[in-house]
Amino acid sequence: MRSTNGYDVYKRLKMTKNFEAFGVGLNAPAYSDNKWVSPFNWWPEVRRQMHTADKIRLHDVTLRDGEQTARIAFTPEEKLYIAQELDKLGVASIESGLPATPEDIEVIKTLSSMSLKAKIVPLVRIMESDVKAAIDAKADGMLLEFGINPHIMKYVYKKDPKSLVQEIKEYAKEAKRNGMYVEFMGWDAFRCDDVGFLQDFFTDLADSEDIDRITVADTFGMGHPLATYEFMRRLIQWTKKPTGFHIHNDYGMAAANSLMAVSAGADTVHTSVNGLGERAGNVATEEMALIFQHLLELDAGIQLDKLKMVSDLVAEVSKAKLAKNKPVVGDGLFEVESGIVVHALESLKGTPLEDAILPFQPSTVGHEPFQVVFGRGTGMHSVRKLLKSRNISASDEQVAELQHRIKAAGLIFKNGLPRAMIDNLILEITKN
Repeated sequence: MRSTNGYDVYKRLKMTKNFEAFGVGLNAPAYSDNKWVSPFNWWPEVRRQMHTADKIRLHDVTLRDGEQTARIAFTPEEKLYIAQELDKLGVASIESGLPATPEDIEVIKTLSSMSLKAKIVPLVRIMESDVKAAIDAKADGMLLEFGINPHIMKYVYKKDPKSLVQEIKEYAKEAKRNGMYVEFMGWDAFRCDDVGFLQDFFTDLADSEDIDRITVADTFGMGHPLATYEFMRRLIQWTKKPTGFHIHNDYGMAAANSLMAVSAGADTVHTSVNGLGERAGNVATEEMALIFQHLLELDAGIQLDKLKMVSDLVAEVSKAKLAKNKPVVGDGLFEVESGIVVHALESLKGTPLEDAILPFQPSTVGHEPFQVVFGRGTGMHSVRKLLKSRNISASDEQVAELQHRIKAAGLIFKNGLPRAMIDNLILEITKN
């Protein structure tokens, strides 16, 4: 699965044709020179239920929803730097902030003047001042937003659905007169107990030719993935417009639900680098980018090999430390301690399945190569590999003794044995 040049790719693919096991081969699209994923994703029975768009858009909300994470704040300079890296990454649009403070308005204005490939689309409340600020900043578009849960609408904002729809349409028309892209996002859509209320609201809203895309938010991440699929299918039928999906990860289902929304036909997902966002955060940009390209072969326009770098940048600027086992970009994702895994990796070296015991090649997302960690899980194969790398000969008894000593020390050094300790153990056991 690893390749370095065109000839290497050709050689590996040719080798694959004869690399069968008990009559089972390796076939595209689940297998290629740089991935090996589940062929179940391409079963006809599965694909028949998918209504995916030809191209998927990632609308990155790191600068707005990401900054709404408690105890996180970005300076204007940091926002400009992050936005430029997001543009290089390939996101379709950047939610550049809320035009409510002089600093954020200036950021929106500056980004809008930079001729980035990504569209600059600030979040805009249903307020004349926000709409005017976004227009004056010459943003590419605006994301009009409002809570459409009827209870929130009535008791928090004192609005009724008919007058709200009319306001949204008027602001959308004003934005269109200024040549802007217009998206409406209705948040807290998934707790409404009357689907007829939602159908009436969105059908009425969709009458406007000034609204380019309608997005719904599962603000508290409560929808079952199957419920998300069904609701998005209905929304698309009601509106006959491009649709988007925004979700938070409070129940740990953000990625699954985003995948189901896209499977139902949504063409846009709102994402945030490292999953930053209110409370449990938004669905992670890096996760959805890899899922779409590897598991569905959907083009989201993302440069996957930049994901780790952008993740590290946002982690540094936000000071929000990532878990080592964070999917896609965690620092510990390619640290291997288990002797079983090391043995498998060594056994497959030089074959078309060289990286088969890893979820994907580290280089795919710009990660460092996998490294063997020595500790409680170390096996005999890891020890032999270590000694071979240092051109040290050892008897079977010495290998076994070294493994025993490393495993024992691993109970104390739970984060992996320091190199100096490993060197001392090798010297002590093999000196004779």
